[in-house]
Amino acid sequence: MYFLNPHLPFDPLSVFSSVLLYGCLLGCGSLILALPFRFRSGFSARTHLPAALTTVLALASLGAWVHASYFSFYLPPGINRRLLKAAIWLSVSALICFYTTLLHRVRHRPYGRRSQVLFAFMALASIYIVLERRDAFRPTLKPTPRPTTFQSSQRPQLFVVGIEAATLDAILPLAEQGILPFFNRMLQQGSHSRLSTLRPARRSALWTTLATGKFPYRHGVVGDYVFEAPFLVHGSNLSILPRGIGFQHWGVWKPKTPIDVSARRVISVWEIFSRLGVPTAVVGWPVTGPSEDSQVVLSDSFFEHGNVEEGMPPAELAERARLFKTEIEEIDPAMASRFGVDPPESVLKALASDLWRRDLSLFLIDQEPQIDAFFVTLPGLAAVSSQFFGGYSAVQFKGVQDPTSEQAAQLISAYYMHLDQTLASFWDRSSAPRLLVVVSANGAGGSHGWHEVQRILFRQPALEGYVDLPLDGVIMFLGDGFQQGPLLRPANLVDLVPTLLYGLGFPIARDLDGAVLTSAFETGFLARHPLTFLPSYETLSERTEQGL
Repeated sequence: MYFLNPHLPFDPLSVFSSVLLYGCLLGCGSLILALPFRFRSGFSARTHLPAALTTVLALASLGAWVHASYFSFYLPPGINRRLLKAAIWLSVSALICFYTTLLHRVRHRPYGRRSQVLFAFMALASIYIVLERRDAFRPTLKPTPRPTTFQSSQRPQLFVVGIEAATLDAILPLAEQGILPFFNRMLQQGSHSRLSTLRPARRSALWTTLATGKFPYRHGVVGDYVFEAPFLVHGSNLSILPRGIGFQHWGVWKPKTPIDVSARRVISVWEIFSRLGVPTAVVGWPVTGPSEDSQVVLSDSFFEHGNVEEGMPPAELAERARLFKTEIEEIDPAMASRFGVDPPESVLKALASDLWRRDLSLFLIDQEPQIDAFFVTLPGLAAVSSQFFGGYSAVQFKGVQDPTSEQAAQLISAYYMHLDQTLASFWDRSSAPRLLVVVSANGAGGSHGWHEVQRILFRQPALEGYVDLPLDGVIMFLGDGFQQGPLLRPANLVDLVPTLLYGLGFPIARDLDGAVLTSAFETGFLARHPLTFLPSYETLSERTEQGL
């Protein structure tokens, strides 16, 4: 718990209270499991204690190895290395105890004084090793970068459209069939690539990584929720919970709280643009909030729950945005008929959510012509894919022909058609020079595991899809300066921000974790716009028209 949450104060009182609390809980659980065997004839707790200690050490080492690997992008490198070192020592301790236990079992020897001392030493040493490794962690303090100067110039209008759960597995075949004309235009006239995502695929962390160009352990958003832990230190919370032991069911007692923008420790790309004199607007991007630098900011929580962050400029923005809200019964019948005679309510609800964001965005484009950088996220496809992408995958890639799966595939295809028209409307409302970027932080997949076995054995359609697995997303570019065809190298989430900065003619910050996708640009554009660098954009303060 302390390794996964390095922000927790590691003081003696906090450690003692947590060890006492969770030690009692786990101890009581192990006693409950052992009591039925205790009453068996010939059962000796002392005889089985060495094997139990060996098992505990082995499980502790396994947990350290797994967590260090699973959360490699979510933990600072320093804490991750110390967790790996603790795993090595625990593994060695488990091997020593296992070898000692095996020798006594094979030779039927009783445990003598030296063996007892050895087990006691290994148990205490394992505790010391874990405590020492965690206590040795000190966050790396980097010097504050010096601000840099450069000249501002006329730049193209930028549109970044985030489509949750979009995947080339659906876009490529549907575009080939001719039902996605604008996506096909982006594939033929622009650049595209699969977008490697992070493991684990946590929505808030992934979209914040896209917006900041930095890995989760650096930008601070490492999950979708935070869990209060006042029993450790007053006011403390847990951001990452241990996996594999059901910790969320017995290790925390207060309701989880959705994470918000206060957890983010770095500035986003739209804040960078605004401070450089590029007017920006943000509609529905996850984990956003009020900003003095962006003219228009409406977070996803506003569209999902109606929440309005205090101090969000301008004051009348929320009331104006509510006027564009689309109810299910207000959807154009011609548009709804695309999803069948009696489309599922969940599909119409997802469609209404995207229509609200689309209509508001188009209004802002028309009414705020000074906005040069526009960011909008459309979450409806993720909701539809989680219910029906399994059916689409079965029909498109496995040749399944049952009516239920074909209907699900039609729903997915129809929703991509809606998104295709939405992108075309954004493109038509803009004026040259312009850049359009379509991005998805995570893709969608069909049935797998037990669901796939059930589909095959029992011939039951597995319609549900998976949008919370680390599946590749997509990134697509269209506009002046972009070359045609797929990218020469795989793209990563952290590559979006430096690529946007370069596309608009700004230097690349050296403290970003990604790199410019130079293969997305024409050679002539690369020749006219050499790469330039500066230490960091974190030192930018207020909005400026000339740059800092």
